[in-house]
Amino acid sequence: MPAVAEILRLRAPLSLPVLRAALKGKRVLLTEDELLSVLTSGGFVEGPPGQWSLAPAAPAVPVVPASAPVPAPMPARFNQASLAARAGVEGDVLLKVLDALVTDHPEVNWGALRDRLESGADVAVSDRTLGLLEEGVRRFEVARLKAEKLAAEERAREAERRRELQQLAESEVAMLRAELDDERRRAHDAALERDRLRQEAEKLKALKEEETASWTATAAGGWMLDLGAPETFGEEKLRQALGQLESALVVLNVPVAGREIEAVVVHPGGVAVIEQYDIPSTAAVVSVPAGGDAELDGRPLEVADPRGEVLASVKVLQKTASLDLAYLPVVSFQGPADAEGEDVLVCLTAEVDLAVDDMLHSQSARVSADDAVALLAKLGVPELPQPPAGF
Repeated sequence: MPAVAEILRLRAPLSLPVLRAALKGKRVLLTEDELLSVLTSGGFVEGPPGQWSLAPAAPAVPVVPASAPVPAPMPARFNQASLAARAGVEGDVLLKVLDALVTDHPEVNWGALRDRLESGADVAVSDRTLGLLEEGVRRFEVARLKAEKLAAEERAREAERRRELQQLAESEVAMLRAELDDERRRAHDAALERDRLRQEAEKLKALKEEETASWTATAAGGWMLDLGAPETFGEEKLRQALGQLESALVVLNVPVAGREIEAVVVHPGGVAVIEQYDIPSTAAVVSVPAGGDAELDGRPLEVADPRGEVLASVKVLQKTASLDLAYLPVVSFQGPADAEGEDVLVCLTAEVDLAVDDMLHSQSARVSADDAVALLAKLGVPELPQPPAGF
């Protein structure tokens, strides 16, 4: 059989009968050409001239059956530092990755691996575990980059919010400063205006003090001296009504012993002291009792006791004049009034001239021209342009 095997290794072009005979171990008759072909096919080597021998056979290569198990390579061993270097991360990051892998791949005991690495021991780590670890590192890096991106975006949003708030605050501060500047300008302008008005008032006061009040002849043949311009509608109505009195000397807004009397009328029949109150004619009837406060439709007046006011004015004038004259207290309202008692004459402002003229004409005592001039002198008013007539 070895010879057959050697023959079968020949690459010479032998015929089928020859091969069959060789396989059966029979003697084979070869032609010269076949023999030469066998010798030169590579299965023989030439020795001395005319001698040939079989070439040595190549050593056989053992064939391993396909089903034979291949021994697995030994797993590499790592400590914490070397495993972190293998994964391309820091040691603390490696521990975080191991914690995350507990949830992602629970089939591996990552907790035990972490404990042994932290204890400093070398741990055998399989290729599969290394692959899962590398995958976990990639996921951790992706998550870290996403977190850093989100943090950067949040910082950018926060910076934008701060910038907007800063702009808003600056805008509000600028607006407040502008309002404050406006307030200061207005206050400055108001102060200047107050100074101007005060100066004008002082000038007017000085001019008024320089002016000498003068008597004015009335259309009814009397004289009127106004020591102060009318300030209310009722005062103007009183001035117009008293201008209708004949042969009367009318002094308006008379200052007497620190008290201002609205009107003093020196009449041939006596001296009328008048206080006027601006109660509109459209209001209800004013009730002036003989004693107590006056009322308007059940409500007290601003001046509670008009009767007492005019009687006090009469007393001040009597004391100042020190003349034995008949004095008539008069209270006038723009509207109707209901008065009790006869010590004070109460009438309408528009009709005060008629009421005073009637009342003083009925007096038995008379006021002489000298008495009239003396009374005016006591009041400190300018002298009459001419002696009074009708007294």
